[in-house]
Amino acid sequence: MRTLSLILLGAVLWFVAAAFIRLTLPFGLFSGGPVTLALFAITALMSPVLVNVVHRVTSGGPAPRLPTAAILCTVGVLLDALAMVWSPELYAANPARLVGGAAWLLFGVGAILTSAMLQDRPR
Repeated sequence: MRTLSLILLGAVLWFVAAAFIRLTLPFGLFSGGPVTLALFAITALMSPVLVNVVHRVTSGGPAPRLPTAAILCTVGVLLDALAMVWSPELYAANPARLVGGAAWLLFGVGAILTSAMLQDRPR
């Protein structure tokens, strides 16, 4: 049951990220510069929080956080790949403008997995 909850949460989080890209792309949020840098920094700082919240909500208990993050990210990356190939207009009216948003989404996946690995390391 926990795995199913993680799969569903992964799909929801992917959709939220895709909607965020779609809504903010016209404002130049992913065009580089200080605003994009701030977005990447916020993403990196919020990743451990996201991992902990999802781990608690899905009753992860004392188990390692990496499996939680891995399931979330696997679902997100798979949905992202499908959407980018068959429905890139989900992200942007002009798919050529999608590179910055796609980079941010992949960065988020890496940040989530890295934060889970760091939280699981022996102390």
